[in-house]
Amino acid sequence: MQRDEIGGFAEDGSPVIGRITSFTPGTMPEAHAHWRGQLAWCPDRPVTVETGCRLHLLSPGMAIWLPPTHRHRIRAEGARKSVNLYTRPAAAPLPKDPTPFPLEALEAELLRALAGSSRADRQEPAFARLTAVLWDRLARPAPAPTLHLPADPRLRRIALAHLDGVGHSLDHWAAALALSRRSLQRLVRRDTGQSWATWMRDLRLARAIAPLMAGKSVQHAAHAAGYATASGFVAAFHAAHGITPGQLQRRMEI
Repeated sequence: MQRDEIGGFAEDGSPVIGRITSFTPGTMPEAHAHWRGQLAWCPDRPVTVETGCRLHLLSPGMAIWLPPTHRHRIRAEGARKSVNLYTRPAAAPLPKDPTPFPLEALEAELLRALAGSSRADRQEPAFARLTAVLWDRLARPAPAPTLHLPADPRLRRIALAHLDGVGHSLDHWAAALALSRRSLQRLVRRDTGQSWATWMRDLRLARAIAPLMAGKSVQHAAHAAGYATASGFVAAFHAAHGITPGQLQRRMEI
């Protein structure tokens, strides 16, 4: 049988194949795609899911649908468990684009049970009925925070590094990319519509979203974003997003 090495399952022709996998930071896959569509859920910590020029930030109460052959990368701070369903093309009545979905208690238990099923389980009529119930329950997208990544691969490299907490100066990146300071500033303005300083502020603030979704304190999130005080962080967050960090946390309670 053909094997999906990253998904860790053998292709057996079933409409849906479940898989539960654990990853440590050093083993999280780079950007990749599957022939099957993937419904992915990390129940133990927030994750970021990179899909082209978009970065989805998901709380443990959300899963994300990744259509067949759509390149993506899922990352987390620390080890994570991945609960997945891999579907044949057209086997799931889900959107054509990557889409987050909220998981209430029933959907979470259905996904966990189906992902932990064996090949023999998948032959049972009950498996198809449970899968149909799950698709019916996933009727509305989740209001997940999404960041737009630059189209230019050089700027995307900078953005992802800063989101990973590796913050460098304008001079550092200009040298690393063999550009002048002014050329890099023009590139940022053309691609993002922002100045270098404003873009850096937004990337710093984005580092705080995962701790907030994990239920950490505003002080903890401020530290993750590099702010010396919680009040300065709250003011910057509100100016950038129009809501306070606390309001974001309440919105993300699924």
